[in-house]
Amino acid sequence: MLCGTNMSDIKISNRSAILRLLHEEGAMSRKQIAARLKLTPATITVIINELMSEGILVEGISVPNAGAAGRREVMVEISRSKHVALGIAFGSSSMFIVVVNLHGEQIHGEELGFPEELTPRAFVEKAAARIKELIREQGYLEDYIIGLGITICGVVDCANGIILDSGGIWEEKNVPIVQMLRKEFSFPVIAANSVRGFANAYTFLQYDPKTQNMLFIRNEATMGVTILLDGQFYGGNREMFDGIAHCTVVPGGRLCACGKQGCLNTIASMDGMLESLRECFGEERTPLIYRQIEGDFSRITFSLFVEGAYAGDPGAWEVLQNAQEAFANAVTFSIRLLNVQKIVFYGEMFENDRFFESLQEKLIKKTGGSYKDNIYKVVPSSLQLEWVAAPIMAVTSFFNEGGHTDY
Repeated sequence: MLCGTNMSDIKISNRSAILRLLHEEGAMSRKQIAARLKLTPATITVIINELMSEGILVEGISVPNAGAAGRREVMVEISRSKHVALGIAFGSSSMFIVVVNLHGEQIHGEELGFPEELTPRAFVEKAAARIKELIREQGYLEDYIIGLGITICGVVDCANGIILDSGGIWEEKNVPIVQMLRKEFSFPVIAANSVRGFANAYTFLQYDPKTQNMLFIRNEATMGVTILLDGQFYGGNREMFDGIAHCTVVPGGRLCACGKQGCLNTIASMDGMLESLRECFGEERTPLIYRQIEGDFSRITFSLFVEGAYAGDPGAWEVLQNAQEAFANAVTFSIRLLNVQKIVFYGEMFENDRFFESLQEKLIKKTGGSYKDNIYKVVPSSLQLEWVAAPIMAVTSFFNEGGHTDY
């Protein structure tokens, strides 16, 4: 049986291709767009005129036409006004309400405390009330709000918009967060695990057409992993890629937040390493750190831990080496299994030069040096993926649907 593609689908696909191209390349002329996408000038003109009438595209500067002396071509680009995307990012003790434009540029951000009652309904009511107030304050027109994205450091069924586990924010499981918020707003709502959102925002803001398979690792207080495989993201809903952080490396080891014992997260995350350090903390095993913080473990920081390890504290050195060895083994297995082209590291601990250089040496050795030149990239925390990831999910969905809000 033959399956056809209707004209509406083709038009959405062409609109989407134009938006993605302009996002990746910046302003282009209609002629350049037609050439790159191998579409007729007439098709490009019709679609661009539609996108301009909707306020999604705008005309910019004119440049000389290389093929016609004396004539100029008008460039078109994605608008920075009118359309906005909203986001709710759940942190460990507060929410962040964020607004970005179609370029993913933050135009508003604020921190919102948790409600007194830690239930999903209380969270939805407080976030929705503030967003409605913000829409009125800023004068956003609902017709130009392209969607609301939600990120949470938990387990999320992205396809159905259900938070399976909030990571300890509330007790309830299987919370239909998207359905709850859709009752409050007329625009689309989507949800994802934080790390998947971070990875999506990174690829949107730092686009690399050559990277189709990417391992994205966030490692701060806890560890999270997602993967871009053939251009699609996986992880965050108990899939194997997210499970890398929760594979057992120490049978019978410390209890992890996921409910299992001895997960990689309990050994190689920032909190995991500091907890391991606590177990050997004292004048005998960590004398340098012990004296520096006068025996008060509450004063410990990750940087002090790393400095103490390299300065010669045997306990700190053992904790560091065990963590990096387990982490490097898990990463090496992943990139060999999945043909990863790039590993992106995000989080405070990777910005510690001594820690990352040591980790990188282990990775290079275990992979035979094949990834040394172009695979390892540390994303600075100044990119603020924690803030912009949630609304950028709405932007990418909007582009994928050709500038429509029926995703």
